[in-house]
Amino acid sequence: MRKTWTAVIAVALALCLFGCGPVIKQEDDNAGVSGGKTTIEFFGWGDTDELNNYQTLVNKFMDENPDIIVSYSGESAQTYMYTLKQRAMSLPDMFLMPDYDFLEWVKNGKLKDITNYVSQEELSKLWPQAVDEYYFNRSNKTLGKTDGAKLYGLPKDLGPFTLVYNKTLLDQIINEKGLNQSEIYAQLSPEKPMTWQQFKTLLKKIDTDPNDDLYGISHYELEAAVYSNNADFFDEGAKNQTITSDRFTEAVQFIADLNLVDHVMPSAANQISTNGYQRFKSQGCVFSFMGPWDCANFWKAANFEYDILPVPYNGENPEAQSTAWVGSMAYCIKDNCGKAKTEACMKLMNYLCYNESAQREFYKLGQQVPNIKEMANNEYLNDTQGILANKNPKSRSVWLETISGTNDKIHGKVRTRYYTLKSDWYTLLSEHFTTEKMWEGKVTAKAACASFAPTFQTALNEMAAELG
Repeated sequence: MRKTWTAVIAVALALCLFGCGPVIKQEDDNAGVSGGKTTIEFFGWGDTDELNNYQTLVNKFMDENPDIIVSYSGESAQTYMYTLKQRAMSLPDMFLMPDYDFLEWVKNGKLKDITNYVSQEELSKLWPQAVDEYYFNRSNKTLGKTDGAKLYGLPKDLGPFTLVYNKTLLDQIINEKGLNQSEIYAQLSPEKPMTWQQFKTLLKKIDTDPNDDLYGISHYELEAAVYSNNADFFDEGAKNQTITSDRFTEAVQFIADLNLVDHVMPSAANQISTNGYQRFKSQGCVFSFMGPWDCANFWKAANFEYDILPVPYNGENPEAQSTAWVGSMAYCIKDNCGKAKTEACMKLMNYLCYNESAQREFYKLGQQVPNIKEMANNEYLNDTQGILANKNPKSRSVWLETISGTNDKIHGKVRTRYYTLKSDWYTLLSEHFTTEKMWEGKVTAKAACASFAPTFQTALNEMAAELG
């Protein structure tokens, strides 16, 4: 594992993210301007539906801004960051930056400070946590909005990843097994999360045959389990690992036991052969996880009714609360972007981030929860425009409450990798669980976490030293 971590750093070095390449010259202020028009390159990510959604919005932007030409292209999430790193010495003018890669890129001077290009009045319309994620203080190397921090991106969205269930399939199972429908649906509340025990009991009621191809749940999100047991991967400041804590290992064992003990979730091998997203869409399970960005694909491909729920929490832990992870991305501009292109990029960023017409179009296309708080809490939630009539999920309040925390029982938390200089350690941890055959029951979660802890602590130390 130690060799693997070193190899990861070597690859990143080779991709010139750490200043080992030639000095990048500042672009000419009038670069990209020709015939009174400014041309900018915008690089995005997503599946086919998301890329099409963005092309639709980019086309609308160009119709409204005929002096700006946007060359838009994108790649899937699987290849996006690799391609962007390959282009580190010649970046697109504007691009998307995942929250968990933001710290590395901003620390290494790849992102433009846009503080003076936005107003607090404009930013105040947005979810504050979405904006605050993309501040960085160079003097003390800290994330978040603090004195002296500068803004290096505008939020694309906030994406709560919550529980989803196939209502059509569940009703079919209830009828076939003669289950009490009222009793089951009483537990499926968008306002009151289930405990782990309640959820396991429900799954075992609907998934009684361990030999069939229908499962209670497709997989379980690690961060959802860890966060919902009031645990974390490291302490504040990401200095010391906490994966050996009882609450952390308890959360991991809870996930493993859904297959090993309760037999309501596919084995690790079956999850690899068919991922949770595909299994849910093909109706191979009742429960899975879903984010707002999935709507476009589900509206087109899912021929069943579905709805969302808060993630379950450990009811035996008095400090545990239902806490889903909330992902985000930022619209960023390359640091050496010339004046004319920067101004054009800012017009596009402002349009995509908080233009009311664009935000309405985004949620109409099934792309995201609106960035504008007022629009999200009224128009989007209550469908006052009639845009979401007869479209799932009905319980959109779950996403909003996960973001806002207005329901004291439902919470959201940024992905853990946001706080570390590199995000590769998370993949290494997942690979370690597989290599140790923890998901197969060969070792306990406690033993697997203990054996990875020294490697993880070394990685945290190295990242802290590099961050300075």
